[in-house]
Amino acid sequence: MRVAIVERRTIHKEGGSSAKRLHTVAELLAIKGHAVSFYCLKWWEEEDREKIHNGVRYYAVSENIEDVEWRFAAQLPSKIKEYEPDVIIADGTERAVVMGSKFTCLFLRKPLILDFYKQIKIGKGSKRKSELIMGLADLVVVPSEMIQTSVIEAGCEEKLIEKLPNPIKIKPIKDTKKEKVADIIYSKVLDKNCNLETFLLALAELRDVKWKAAIIGEGEMKEFYERQIKDLRISRRVEFLGEVPTERKIAIFKGAHVCVHTAVKSGFPKDFLLALACGCVGIAEYHENSSAHELIRPRERGFRITEGEVLHQTIREAAKLPRKEIEDGYFGYSEKNFIEKYIGLIENAKRVKSSGLVRDQSDMGVL
Repeated sequence: MRVAIVERRTIHKEGGSSAKRLHTVAELLAIKGHAVSFYCLKWWEEEDREKIHNGVRYYAVSENIEDVEWRFAAQLPSKIKEYEPDVIIADGTERAVVMGSKFTCLFLRKPLILDFYKQIKIGKGSKRKSELIMGLADLVVVPSEMIQTSVIEAGCEEKLIEKLPNPIKIKPIKDTKKEKVADIIYSKVLDKNCNLETFLLALAELRDVKWKAAIIGEGEMKEFYERQIKDLRISRRVEFLGEVPTERKIAIFKGAHVCVHTAVKSGFPKDFLLALACGCVGIAEYHENSSAHELIRPRERGFRITEGEVLHQTIREAAKLPRKEIEDGYFGYSEKNFIEKYIGLIENAKRVKSSGLVRDQSDMGVL
């Protein structure tokens, strides 16, 4: 199968955007033996227009990294048509890119799959435009119920949507030895949405018990929170680890007892999922724009709270549960399951496109 994937900006140029699903999809498809071409802005230094990386052919639609969205989109048909893909998968968050991808699909008579990894922002007077964009898709794939709701509110028909959560690697979880760094973990980019103060205030309420906490992640708010732990007089018990490679994250998660997620905005908290699979008891603070609570429902080793004021009490309750290093109930989120289900979605979209039949969801087995 020949797959074209379209996303203007890549994780290779923008750094820590590991949540961007399409790179995972591309590399897993390549591992399965499929031909994958990723159409993007140029991110490599060599003069060549294309580059092979991890089995994926990256093609520079534009060599100008500042190229605007509409100019990039206008070039897609001429760049993709010679490749003759069986399907085009595009980042659904950029309207011009979706339109350029759809025009290419019409020319090639192939299905268009839109993949979303974050919520859609709908401005005043833009609902009709969103409905138009959503109507161009043959299939829409989302990682969480929260993003699914966002897509529906943007005008997508519910029957076009499939939920397929982001995957994690299972083998390292099984093979990695634990590292005892902290009892309580927080792991997320420290940006304006991380809401770390709720976590730190809860820790300050637990001075009467023995614990050590670690915070994984970098971001614009890090210095602010480093000052806050000094003001709360818990700096000796809280360690900021910065950005940590995934292999070490797994070791730290396996050595910890509780993982807390308080961020007010998170399309799919992959580190939280990884911690849960490593045996951590999960605590997720519910927020309208965060999907973290979906991962602990209906798990026995998970707590959902709606008010940050009760977090310290919930941590006490979570600490009463036994420690574990592996929770195989989360192994269904494996990369193997993810890509097999994604391939199933692609194949079904191809069948529907070629036959004109109504989509059949009975054999997809999506989480």
